Amino acid sequence: MKIKLFLAYFIMLGLTQVSAQFKTTIPLRKDVVHGTLNNGMHYFILHNEWPKERADFYFVQNVGAILEDDNQNGLAHFLEHMAFNGTEHFKGKAMINMLAKHGVTFGRDINAYTAHDETVYNLSNVPVKNPVLLDSCLYVLHDWSGFLSLKDAEIDAERGVIHEEWRTRRNADLRIGSQLEPFIYNGSKYGERDVLGNMDLIDNFKYKQLRDYYKKWYLPNHQAVIIVGDIDPAKIEQQVMKIMGSIPMPSNPAERTYEAIPDNDKLLYKLALDKEAQKTSISLNFKKNKPLVEDFAAFENSIAEQLTLQMMNNRFREYTVNNETALLGAGLSYSGLTRLTSFFTLTVNPKNGRLLEAFQQAYTEYERAIQNGFTKEELDRVKENMRTGYENQLKNKDKISNENWASQLQNYFLEASPVMSLEDEVEFVKTTLAKIDVNGINKVFRAFQTEKNQVLTVSGPEKENITYPTETDYTTVIKKIKEQKLEPYTETVTNADLVTDKLTIKPIAKKFEIKGIEEAKGYVLDNGAKIIIYPTTLAQDQILFSAFSPGGISLLPQQDLPSSQIAAVLAKNSGLGDFKVTDLQKQLSGKTVKVSPFIGEHYEGFSGSAVKKDLETLLELTYLYFKNPRFENQAYKRIIDYYSNALENVNENNNKIFGDTIALLDTNHSKRTFLLSKENLGELKFDEASKIYKQRISNAADFTFVFVGNIGESDLEAINKYLGNVAGNKTQEKFIDHKTGMAKGFFKEKLIREMSVPKTSIYVHLENKTAVFSEKNQIMAYMLSQLLNKRYLEKIREDEGGSYGVQTQISLAKNPTPVFSLTVSFDCNPEKDGKLLQIVYDELNSIVKNDVPEKDLSDIKEDLIKSNQQNIKSNSYWMNTIVDYLKTGDKFVSSDAYENLIKSISVKDIKKYAGEVLPKADKVEVVMHPKTHESPSK
Repeated sequence: MKIKLFLAYFIMLGLTQVSAQFKTTIPLRKDVVHGTLNNGMHYFILHNEWPKERADFYFVQNVGAILEDDNQNGLAHFLEHMAFNGTEHFKGKAMINMLAKHGVTFGRDINAYTAHDETVYNLSNVPVKNPVLLDSCLYVLHDWSGFLSLKDAEIDAERGVIHEEWRTRRNADLRIGSQLEPFIYNGSKYGERDVLGNMDLIDNFKYKQLRDYYKKWYLPNHQAVIIVGDIDPAKIEQQVMKIMGSIPMPSNPAERTYEAIPDNDKLLYKLALDKEAQKTSISLNFKKNKPLVEDFAAFENSIAEQLTLQMMNNRFREYTVNNETALLGAGLSYSGLTRLTSFFTLTVNPKNGRLLEAFQQAYTEYERAIQNGFTKEELDRVKENMRTGYENQLKNKDKISNENWASQLQNYFLEASPVMSLEDEVEFVKTTLAKIDVNGINKVFRAFQTEKNQVLTVSGPEKENITYPTETDYTTVIKKIKEQKLEPYTETVTNADLVTDKLTIKPIAKKFEIKGIEEAKGYVLDNGAKIIIYPTTLAQDQILFSAFSPGGISLLPQQDLPSSQIAAVLAKNSGLGDFKVTDLQKQLSGKTVKVSPFIGEHYEGFSGSAVKKDLETLLELTYLYFKNPRFENQAYKRIIDYYSNALENVNENNNKIFGDTIALLDTNHSKRTFLLSKENLGELKFDEASKIYKQRISNAADFTFVFVGNIGESDLEAINKYLGNVAGNKTQEKFIDHKTGMAKGFFKEKLIREMSVPKTSIYVHLENKTAVFSEKNQIMAYMLSQLLNKRYLEKIREDEGGSYGVQTQISLAKNPTPVFSLTVSFDCNPEKDGKLLQIVYDELNSIVKNDVPEKDLSDIKEDLIKSNQQNIKSNSYWMNTIVDYLKTGDKFVSSDAYENLIKSISVKDIKKYAGEVLPKADKVEVVMHPKTHESPSK
């Protein structure tokens, strides 16, 4: 919930100050247990049952990179890393190991982030039945507060990890950001602190510099404990008081100050270029101070602001979709820039070489709205969408996650953003929407822009053949447009039913059972379509929809493969029936429904969802995707323009070169492997794409339609009315296995590329086509991936400091034929790439030859069981389970049987399975090196 709005009867209450610089007139929701300990630390505890029997622990520090001294640039973030490398109660990796025993894993459940103004740690999805575990989590937070070990050896070991994070993250977008930040932040300290910091300093700082920052700023009066989950708040509060209240507050603490961005009377302009940039962007920003008091007027205004942004963005989309323009897209946004400042931004994404024309077109539409305002019809649509969105949230309030509420409480602590019950918020939103009229909304929209504090930024690729417009060019365009009297916006709205065909209810041909899932019922309609209905109470008002048919692009000849890539995209972006795509969006205002077609390698079909009242709309849309899809030349041109722009600087796109090389080796250079390039873009043809869609999305008799959630047998009549009237010719297709896997043996490819920031990228892929598929083998394949992840984390990241992270993925697929697949990929220090690559193979050999530690296997089992217990409580799990069951024909495995399988797997089983799938696997290795191994320090 991005807007937090509340009932008017609280308006007589006084200010509540939680944040040091913000206040609110709105009291905290009454079921949040909140207090301030004697040492100044705040705590917030909330009972919430999604997910059940789980809790999230957040530790929020109101300090970040902005408080660093010049000789500490990057140490706030470095300190965040050190929080996982030893504390008073948890030596070395004891914290991570302790939590892993309970299925709480590092990276997914144990994490943190550092920003300019805050540092936030979290322990998520913690099982709540064990009081000792809950206390242990509080002791983790206790130690984070002021009891990190910060041992010399651990600090030195982490330097390499930080450097590799910098190397991995410092792509073209980040480098462009570094050029823009001094102008966006107008010479303030924010422009000198990029969080990751200066790598010379990271490599060479003295231990005392890090400890000084820690002792100065990690103080209880800057900290908050937030605990949300299926817990007893009163009991947790007592433990918080006991454990966190014991932390001393030092005398004469440093004052937490807040950095302001200086005003600028004249527009600031910056052009930022990078050789590897893949897109061009223009942003006109208006800097505004955040309101220091969050009162009812501010909340009403925030609703109006969101409505105006939605209306303007709808206009931009309509303009670019329905006209030949120089724009790929344009949009308005309003977001936080710093703790005290927000940015109102007009973003323009131009087509290649048409920057000024694109900016002129976007600014003209923006100015048209400034001069003439919005219409009542536009306002009514976005109000209805917002009202519907809140009503749906209220219906499914029991599925609001711990993370969601914790995030809101974090913002309450940091910025006094109010947090109230969803019931109160929804009531206030409805009341406010009823009051808002066109005149008021237009005033709010015009108040966004400011005369001062404007910043214009332009970014794009640095190439000899590109000439960028000057600052004067842009300001001249703005001046000329402002001087014009623009005509008001006009629109045509198609007021007609989605489906006008006269449909009759067809008979049900037969019924069938879904073995193992008793509540799921199957029906065959008169046209041959198969329907599966699985009613659940897992969400108050949610219906998930999936449909599939065997075949996909595997049935297409090679010459049709390029156009097949855009067939479904073309249909989605062209509209349906009598409605072009922008008219369809208007027609669906106030409805919670989505349906999307796809054409994949082996299947075509649909995915979608709806609430109960909009089920018929979902069925109408699906019917039209079969019966009356549209294919607009304008939509086709937009797709080609998008790809053309993306490929303009592709020769400098190392990631695409790397990915294309991998794709060719993984498929043994199959002629059916289509890699999009500037040279073959013309092979994506409108007529072919339209024909392919109509061929693949056509025969209802070959489709299976699955509905899960708030659905029942009483809905079968509506389902039959629409899906039963789709033509079906009773023929059944099967996909073709083109056997496009890697070649037998071991194939290597080495790439050498120019790089602005030198790094080596490594990809290793093992594939075994003789692997046997079974549920147990599938579980063991996952276990292997987790065991290898742990080893690579320890040896490549922690011991060697050679990479920020190694991704190990393993799958055991049954269709089209059983195949075991393992990939290992990571970026790393070029000076260590050979050693790190050898570690990859050494660990693969080790896991075949040696028993894995019983403790490691036990931790993975606990995590799998914990995840399964949560997964079975969601509709998406059951949708995926049913679809997989129908595609593979495998026997359904119950949750209990699945957990028993997990528990039955032994160390010997893992060793045996690794010996079966790894030694005889075919291999692909791709390594991309920089031309130079020189490593810049900044």
